Amino acid sequence: MLLFLIPFPILEITSTFVVITICTIMKKVLVEFSHMGVFCGFGEIDQNYASRLSKLKFDDMKFVFLVPKDYIGAFGDNVEYVEIKEKYEKRRDLNELPYVDLWHATTQRFHYRAITKGTIQLMTIHDLNFLYDKSKLGRIERLWRLQRKINKSDYMTTISHYAERDILKHMNLHGKNIQVIYNGVRNIDLQPEKQPVFIKDTNEKFFFSIGQILAKKNFHVLVPMMKHFPEYKLFIAGDERFDYDKIVRQTILDEHCENQVFMIGNVDEAEKVWLYRHCGAFTFPSKVEGFGIPVLEAMMCGKAVFTSNCTSLPEIGGQYSFVWDNFDTEYMAKVVKENLTNFYRRTDFIQEMKHYAQWFSYERYTNEYVALYRKLLGLNTLY
Repeated sequence: MLLFLIPFPILEITSTFVVITICTIMKKVLVEFSHMGVFCGFGEIDQNYASRLSKLKFDDMKFVFLVPKDYIGAFGDNVEYVEIKEKYEKRRDLNELPYVDLWHATTQRFHYRAITKGTIQLMTIHDLNFLYDKSKLGRIERLWRLQRKINKSDYMTTISHYAERDILKHMNLHGKNIQVIYNGVRNIDLQPEKQPVFIKDTNEKFFFSIGQILAKKNFHVLVPMMKHFPEYKLFIAGDERFDYDKIVRQTILDEHCENQVFMIGNVDEAEKVWLYRHCGAFTFPSKVEGFGIPVLEAMMCGKAVFTSNCTSLPEIGGQYSFVWDNFDTEYMAKVVKENLTNFYRRTDFIQEMKHYAQWFSYERYTNEYVALYRKLLGLNTLY
């Protein structure tokens, strides 16, 4: 049930006159940022969203950030902070958390949520990627866990229409609403760059790819393709702590590409910007994506983008990405060769592409979520 804002008068009586003051009930919105500081897409979203949300001031709504200890106070004093404590996860003891009017779980992977009477529960479901990269038993378990969270939620959002279709197909929303709010993407082309130390010759040609080194990212199919581009190197950046990293490295050895394909591990933001700006093409053969932030980051830098036709990638890339319909090596190489040279001659197309990618801004993302908070709380959505 939604709670509506009702102003009420307070009488201040003095010796000479009566002053009527209209007071406003302040609604509290808790936003869960449990991935703050984690090197992944969730962590990047948390950082950028919290930064923008903390700058907003309202007479009738205040934000409470649920964050790890190191981020208490990190976004100024315009918001309240609650520390994520280990016992919240282990004991589900949330009695210490303050009462709020709306609780926003920013991913379906949350461990912290207080179910209290009168609190509106909003949950963002990023994707159902586990349907495509887990065992049958793993899929059943994940579906069961997510369904329990949906049952306890009042409203859902998701990050793409592809993800929305997946959710409607596999989950029971019990008639509850779900809304698509596309992820925000920071305009990476406005950020400072730093040449990575492993780049010795700034004139050498290379392709670039980035993401956690997981099987669903499908990076190994790029290795044999690179044999068709002997004048280019390939740099693959990302967290290497997963077993799939060994598969990619073994493929590099099997294809004798040790001097052409390089696993470079995690790179910092300035190095990532440099790699986007200086690469000849961005190659992203992922098989499972709920959104696909790197695709838009590369577009913002004016780069030719090659992706798979899987899950959300055609939706996010739109008409501005070149799509592989399968992962046959000869076919992949042909798609790149047919499109790469002419792409950089189409200056008007590149400008259109950059404007398209810039639409996915954190300003838009923040505005859409704030409008939703206000709608759910029964507040005036024109702010």
